[in-house]
Amino acid sequence: MDSSSNEKIKRYMKEDGIHFVPIWRIFGFSGANMAVNLYMGITMIMSYYLNGYVGMAVVLASSFTTIMRLWDGITDPIAGFLIDKFGGRFGKTRLCLVIGGTMLFVNSFLMFNVTDRLPETGIRTVFFVVFTLLYYIGYTFLNISNHVGNVCLTNDPSQRPILSIVGTVIVRVMRAVMTVVVASLAVKYGSLKSAELFHEYWLIVALLATLGIVIAYISIAPKDIRFFSDTSTKKASQVKMSDYIQVLLKNRPLQMMIITRSTDMLANTCKTSAIVLVLYGIAAGNYKLSGGWTMYTTVIGLVMMTLGIGTIGRKLGLKKAMQLGSWGVVIMDVLAIGLWLLCDPKTLNLPGYTNGYGQAFTGFSFFTIMLFFVSVIGGGFQMITSSIIPPMIADVTDYEASRSGKYIPGMVGTLFSFMDKMISSFGPLLVGVGFAAIGFADKFPDLNTPYSTSLLIIAVIFYYGLELIGALFNIGAMKFYELTPEKMKSIEETIYKMRESNE
Repeated sequence: MDSSSNEKIKRYMKEDGIHFVPIWRIFGFSGANMAVNLYMGITMIMSYYLNGYVGMAVVLASSFTTIMRLWDGITDPIAGFLIDKFGGRFGKTRLCLVIGGTMLFVNSFLMFNVTDRLPETGIRTVFFVVFTLLYYIGYTFLNISNHVGNVCLTNDPSQRPILSIVGTVIVRVMRAVMTVVVASLAVKYGSLKSAELFHEYWLIVALLATLGIVIAYISIAPKDIRFFSDTSTKKASQVKMSDYIQVLLKNRPLQMMIITRSTDMLANTCKTSAIVLVLYGIAAGNYKLSGGWTMYTTVIGLVMMTLGIGTIGRKLGLKKAMQLGSWGVVIMDVLAIGLWLLCDPKTLNLPGYTNGYGQAFTGFSFFTIMLFFVSVIGGGFQMITSSIIPPMIADVTDYEASRSGKYIPGMVGTLFSFMDKMISSFGPLLVGVGFAAIGFADKFPDLNTPYSTSLLIIAVIFYYGLELIGALFNIGAMKFYELTPEKMKSIEETIYKMRESNE
């Protein structure tokens, strides 16, 4: 290592192998996570495009989303292996950003701007399927960039929780904004099935995601080198596909993280646009409220999440933050289910909106006050459980390096993603089956669908019920998760000694 490179590395080093990064680079790198979530968001309403322009019935459209997520999971291990084996020379994270960002931009354009302009024959289906397969390969690479980047960006115990705080704030605010955008476009074009809606929505997503990727690339550049992502700067780890089996069998913290994340993601993928439409557009009677409600509740939820991770995560450890957040989700979801089933959702009202009876806002109703309370508190707890995952996976990657002597963030991250996606991929299919069971086999409920109790029950089950079950799984898994702050300190010291002995 030359003196110039050594000086650049020392700029980010503390004692005992701890390395850090300026806070602005943490903010900047969160652009990658923002881009991942923006591109995920467009797939959450994809079933309406499939139903309206690709010619798929409800269950088939939901099954298609499931199959694509399974395909996404299958490509994860392959991409992770390639990145760990060949990415060190070019920068593992930056390589993922370039490949993933380019593939997502090009293929999403073809999917949502060209398909509906093709002749109404089988060519639409073939065209859409081919470019969706390529789209998910790009999604895999962009998603890996977060797992790999979080490892080399910082291992400072005081900074890793900040990765979650910053990333979650940006993602949640953007998600709230995009919820408003979707609701506004649905009203503007009269339906979620409008091709013009998808054309306009794609443009917004693609521009914002590309900006996020560029900023993330610039932010990670000085840390995306072998010194911060391997146990030796002279010789890369000898990576084999068989390492996946060893990691899965011997890395207990990773096993617990897989259980935690997959159950949470299964619940999250069941919160499709159709479920949101039923709750706010049919049960509450005003779909525009979904956007306003999200904006009102997200800000306070973000404050809770920040306090939860910042206080508990930094002082007591990430494990404690996950346990606290999961218990909060259980309690608040039970209360929310009771409110939707026992009160009158059409009395939901907010300043600037009409309620389900078409009445202008004159004061907050009981249902609004109580739902606001459980949504804000429950949402804050849920943000803690979801946003704590990235730094926990970074810890798991360091644990694997200390256990096996191999720094393989791509393989650890994609093994985690693979198992997560294999389980959570069934979310959209479950929603489709649920709707079909109550008479919506050929088309999804839309803005003009009349209210029914069965619709409300289905929506409540998929919006709150599965999330509650996932939180209970989290509580159980954390009993066997051993990476406490004290354990992580010894792990970082072990890795530092490995680097010194391999110099």
